[in-house]
Amino acid sequence: MSTSTDYQRREQLFNSRVFRYLFRIGVLYIFSVIFKSFDLSFIHDIGTFNLRSQVFSLYYVLLGLLVWEGAIRLARMLDKRINHLRSTARILVLTGTLIVYGVLAALAFGFVYGITDRLFFQRHEAWNSFTALSYNMLAGTFLFYMMILAFNGIIFYYNGWKEYQLQTERLMRENIQAKYDALRNQIDPHFFFNSLSVLTNLVYKSADLSADYITQLAKIYRYILDKKFENLVSIQTELDFLESYLFLIGIRHQNSIRFTAAIDERAKTHGMVPPATLQMLIENAIKHNRFSVHEPLDITVKSERGFLSITNPIRKKISSEAPSGIGLENIRRRYELSSGQTIEVSQSDEIFTVRIPIIDQP
Repeated sequence: MSTSTDYQRREQLFNSRVFRYLFRIGVLYIFSVIFKSFDLSFIHDIGTFNLRSQVFSLYYVLLGLLVWEGAIRLARMLDKRINHLRSTARILVLTGTLIVYGVLAALAFGFVYGITDRLFFQRHEAWNSFTALSYNMLAGTFLFYMMILAFNGIIFYYNGWKEYQLQTERLMRENIQAKYDALRNQIDPHFFFNSLSVLTNLVYKSADLSADYITQLAKIYRYILDKKFENLVSIQTELDFLESYLFLIGIRHQNSIRFTAAIDERAKTHGMVPPATLQMLIENAIKHNRFSVHEPLDITVKSERGFLSITNPIRKKISSEAPSGIGLENIRRRYELSSGQTIEVSQSDEIFTVRIPIIDQP
């Protein structure tokens, strides 16, 4: 417990604004000392206190802090504006902009320090270097500022990467939670108890049919348990599960539900869908429509142009309870989490259609 607390305290210290700016000041001051070691006008003053030398370091640190903070704000602003570009283009734009920014920072430092050096110390070396655009002043300053900007860029992209990792982890947790909630609610508890009720009546009528009923019921719940942590299953696997579900529905509703599937073989073997999607859509059709032995409900599933199309006639039940829409929203959310695709829902006066994308098997 104490180790965790110590770690949190250290993390708070390292992330605090005071520590951040003290760290930057230290880095900038070290850079200024290194830079002065290449300037012949300072070479004799190294190791001794010199006001001109300290003024140089002060200017370097102050301007460096402004450049550093400005680079962070510039990078953030650019990242938002060019977020639509590809990664390579974003890096090129950001790098090019920061290079131009570094050149301007070097020119600004050379101008400010050159003026100060002339006015207060009657030294003309810095001003002459600035006006002549000489290597020892501007190129040297630019080099050190670019080191700062590069360091800042590494920190910026590290923070972005860390944020991406956290977002990815959050989406994974949402995905697992959504799948868990979806699969938990797909087979309604009422369906299970109704199935047991039907089974009770079957036991007295037909032992063989009761055995088949129990077998298919076991297959349904074994599928739910086995697939609850999988993102996708093959369409053939889903159809096998659907066969067991329709067997129970057929016995319960006295064959007043007619199901037709017209799916090409390639889609069956290579296409994938989130688990129990078809079952959920069929259950949704049964829940909201009237049907009987004399007027059965026809539900059709067919493959067309990368989609599975599930259709049924509209015969709304006379009920005061409005449709909740939980089933369709559940399917839509799982598609978005697993593949980034979405489902299509359309309705005419007579036909209700849901089109779900066929996801290619990796």
